[in-house]
Amino acid sequence: MKKLCLLHTTDQFVEMMSEPFTRPFRKENPDIEVFDIADSSLIEETKKAGYATPSVARRMFRYMMAAVDAGADAILVTCTSVNTVTKRIRDWIPIPVLSIEEPVAELAVEKGTRIGILSSVATSAVPVRNTIQQCAISAGKDITTEISVADGAFEALTHGDRPLHDEKIRTALKQLVPKVDVVVFAQISMALVKHPSYPVPVLKFGRISYDAAKEAMYHPEKAKAKGTSFQKEGGPQCAR
Repeated sequence: MKKLCLLHTTDQFVEMMSEPFTRPFRKENPDIEVFDIADSSLIEETKKAGYATPSVARRMFRYMMAAVDAGADAILVTCTSVNTVTKRIRDWIPIPVLSIEEPVAELAVEKGTRIGILSSVATSAVPVRNTIQQCAISAGKDITTEISVADGAFEALTHGDRPLHDEKIRTALKQLVPKVDVVVFAQISMALVKHPSYPVPVLKFGRISYDAAKEAMYHPEKAKAKGTSFQKEGGPQCAR
């Protein structure tokens, strides 16, 4: 039996991801146990500061080690706002750690050179863009990125107004599509938004990220090889 830990920066993600993603994944993979760790203070502090603070990094490091102690074979971090921290500390975790946008970023680079990034909170857009740019460098491709933030969408969602959240996303998407070859939704909270069909692909986090985590569990050496390398002298500074 393998174990996958989903590490969330808001407890809303536990329920939000359960029905459309976690339950089907469990059903199709009875050999994998999925468990959640959630702390809503992580996203609140990140939003307030405008970036993932050293305090957020330290808590995430501890949660990752708690997942290891609980027997996890891989960790999937479901929040893109903290992906810089995820990549900085994962070399210090003895199991594969994936940020949810990484498989989608690779696919976006395959599908186009003008890549649109749509987010509902500003702290997610730049980290996702950075991941896409890293993937493009690895693939030897020249790309451009266009960021669009659906102002007020995430706040609507946190206040329980899913229809308003979805409408704001649809409006921003319609404006972004003519400018790009492919669109990436920058958060898992946007994955269930229904929208019209467009002549460009609209890529969303979800099952592709779960499948990447599964691959990492069964082939950890490949996952570790793909991870970004950081200097280790003196230990992980952000986790002290």
